[in-house]
Amino acid sequence: MASKFCKDCDDYRPVAEFSSNARSRDGLAFYCRKHLAERAARSRESRRSRPRVQRRPPHGLSIPAGSKWCADCKRVLPLEEFVRTAASKTGRGSYCKPCHNVRGHAAKEKVGGSRTYHLTRRYGITAAEADHMLRRQGGVCAICATAPAAHVDHDHATGAVRALLCFNCNGGLGQFKDDPEMLREAADYVAFHTLRQYFVATFATAGLGPVRPVRVR
Repeated sequence: MASKFCKDCDDYRPVAEFSSNARSRDGLAFYCRKHLAERAARSRESRRSRPRVQRRPPHGLSIPAGSKWCADCKRVLPLEEFVRTAASKTGRGSYCKPCHNVRGHAAKEKVGGSRTYHLTRRYGITAAEADHMLRRQGGVCAICATAPAAHVDHDHATGAVRALLCFNCNGGLGQFKDDPEMLREAADYVAFHTLRQYFVATFATAGLGPVRPVRVR
């Protein structure tokens, strides 16, 4: 059964428990229906109790040419102090650069911080989902099961996340281009030469002369 991770559940839930969301990558809401309803109720209550924010300059305020009023810090500043945007007639945003940065940081924190922001943009998962995977793997690499799992491994053809790997295993898959046949050949190659060294040393110790094992592919 197809499933999706719900941050509030801290677990995977059947996709039937999620409502639709055209803005998400998979077309489903970020939270299951139960937690989405709870979050919506908290959001409505927060909006009702939140003080009204002044979005327009105070009546009668003089704004010189080449300047703009910041809706957050309530200052009149040169246009150069505002971020560029094609969505405004002036070509500048509604907030000065410091206020814009504060809002950007707050937006990232709202979705789980910069770690979630970058994981979502690159792999389509949240930090909570990555932490859940890490706990299920016991904190170690899904391949070698010894080194700490610090890297998200994904299918480069489909973008699907597979597991969390250590630096060496993740890099190794990349070097072998995720090709199972090449990885099997490499494993056979190492196994053959390890066994070859064992036989050469054993025969030499027994005084049976040089031995040259041949690998048949």
